[in-house]
Order: sequence, then structure tokens, then C-alpha cells
Amino acid sequence: MNEYKNLRAFLIKRFLLTIAFVGINEYAVLYIVNRTFIPVVMSLFFHGESVEEVGIAGIIFAIISILVTLILELVKFLVPDGMKLTVNTLINALKSSVGTKILGSPKEFAKLNASQEVLLSVFFIAILIIILIPYAIGAYYFARKIIVEVKKIEEEDLAKQKEYEKSRNLMLSDIAHDLRTPITTVSGYAKALEDGMVSDDKKPEYLAAIQRKSARLTDLINLLFDYVRLDSEGFTLTKEDFDICELCRETAAFMYQDIEDAGMELEVDIPEKIKKINGDKLQVSRVITNLLTNAIRHNKTGTSIGLFLIIEDDETIRIMVADNGEKIDEEYAKTIFEPFVVGDESRSTKGGTGLGLSIVKKVLDMHEWKIRLVQQPHTRKYPVAAEYSKMFMITI
Repeated sequence: MNEYKNLRAFLIKRFLLTIAFVGINEYAVLYIVNRTFIPVVMSLFFHGESVEEVGIAGIIFAIISILVTLILELVKFLVPDGMKLTVNTLINALKSSVGTKILGSPKEFAKLNASQEVLLSVFFIAILIIILIPYAIGAYYFARKIIVEVKKIEEEDLAKQKEYEKSRNLMLSDIAHDLRTPITTVSGYAKALEDGMVSDDKKPEYLAAIQRKSARLTDLINLLFDYVRLDSEGFTLTKEDFDICELCRETAAFMYQDIEDAGMELEVDIPEKIKKINGDKLQVSRVITNLLTNAIRHNKTGTSIGLFLIIEDDETIRIMVADNGEKIDEEYAKTIFEPFVVGDESRSTKGGTGLGLSIVKKVLDMHEWKIRLVQQPHTRKYPVAAEYSKMFMITI
């Protein structure tokens, strides 16, 4: 969408430049024509009278009449003999009307023979061509720029599509690996328990491992399901009025145990007030949950995570999910919300799919809300998150 917005701005800019170019050149061409061709025409065919005396309309009428006369002279040679009398009558009528007065003006112009009529017609066509040259150049320039810009956008779209396909294939390969690893673990541990190869004191450890791997499988499947569902044409939001402050508090309480189990701390700062918004409550809850899960998954033990909500001017709402972990690489940060994009470190250590943040972005776009990544030193602009190294900030 952004590409086409840029194209629209580009076309407006080029159109204005083309209009300016044509206007300036047209003025220059008319200046030259009025100082060269027109005096010659007036001298040869209008007794040297000025344009003001004869009138532009009279000149155009006379030239068109002469052109029509020449065409009729040509037609006379092509029609049957029975029609030549009619054509001659038309020719004589035109010559009679044009050869005496010009649209009622008392100024007469010279009687022209056939060669002079042809010469005047050539002058007229030459002047017309010269006048049209700036328009032709402007049209060619504008069309050329459009072709080049459209081709550029098509090439960029093709490159993005290829990169998308490559990222998707890599992601599918990673997901296949992520699914196979816990399945192998669950299968191996279950087999060991079934065959009685595990001592009683080790059984809780094996069962806990099976539970963790099963939960990971469930997370992966749910993530894929959410992404496909949101990307389908038939999906629509179920909007309702709800208290965003209360929803943030509920989500923080829901995620608290997971954060504590990961050896991290959660700081919450949400106003003790009711702030109603209209949106899909379930999807908004999923957005905040995904952001908190992302902070847990991609940070080390001991990291502090913050969930903040601030209301500006009683209108703008900002929800912030911050942490004091390592900053995200600038290059990776540029595409962090794109589907199937996964940072190298997170891929090798945490097994991310690259869909969580893409789902977040898609849900917020459907609500026409905004999200962006803010990192130090820019987090200092927001007092509640000033001590954190990075945060994802939703603006409603």
C-alpha cells in the first residue's frame, strides 16, 4: 500500500513539473512564432497588416478555408465527372467568401494563387507543429517517468515476493524442526516410562519434560492457526466496548506466573480508572499476551519486564511492553513485524517462528491502531519506561 501512496505522490510531483516545463516552453515558442513566422505570414498573405487589425479568428478562418479548398481541389480529381460541378461550386463559394472579407472585417487579404495557398497551408502546419512540440516533449517525459517508476515498483514487489517466499520456506523448515524436536522428546520419554526404564524418583522429571514439550507443541500449533486465520479473507473482528485498563490488568495477572517461572520480574503501572475503547477484546488480549510472551522468550533470566498504560489528553492511549534486556539489532528491527522474520539469536536459542509479532501487527492494523519498537535512548521520552532498554508501544 505504501508503494502506491508513494506512486501517487510521485505522479503528482512529475505532473506539476511537466506542466511547468510545458508552460515555460510554450511561452518561449509563442514568443518566437510571434516574432518570426507570424510577421512573414501577415506580410505575404494579409497585405502586411498586423495581427490585431486582421484578428486571430479571421486568420484561422482564412487558413482553414484555404485548407478545405485545397482538399476539395484534390477531391475533384477523385470523384466522378458528374460530381465535379458540385465540388467546383463549393470551391468557388469558399474562395469568394474568404477572398473578399475576413469575418466581416473591412480588411481584405491578398488574392492567392494555388502555390501561395499551398505555401500558406505549409506555414500553418509548421506553426501548429512548433506550438505542439512542448506538449509532445512533456507527454513523452511524463509517460517515460511513469513507465520507469511503475517498473521500479514491480521489480521491488517481485524482490519482496521472492524474499517473502524464501523467509516462509525457512520458517516452515524451522517449524518442522520445532515440531519434530518436542515430539521426539515426548515419544522417547513416554517410551522410557512405558518400558519401566525410569526410576520412581525420576518419573516426575520425565513427566514435567513431557508436559513442557507438549505445551510447546500447542503454542506452535496455536500460533500457526492464529496467523492463517487472521490472514484469511473471511476473518472479521468482533468489536465491543470494553475497559482497556481492566484488560491490561487481567493479562498481567494471567502472565505473571509464566514470567515468574522464567526467573523474571514484572512491573505494572496501569491507571485505576475505567477507560472504554471499541475493539475485539479477545484479539487485543492476544496482542498484549504475545508481546509479554515475546519478552519472556527472547530475554535472559533476571530480566525486568514492564507493562504500562498511559492516557494522554484523555484521548490518546499508549500501551507499553518494555524490558531491560539486550537491544534489538537495528537491521533486524526494520523488519521485525514482517511475517517469518526471525533474528539469528532468537532462532538458535529460543526457537521463535517469526509469527508472533506479525500477528500483533496484523491485529492492530485491523483496528487501525499503531505499534512501533522504541529503544534507548528514545525510551527516556516516556518516564514510566525511561529505565528500560526497549519497548513495544501501542498507540490507540
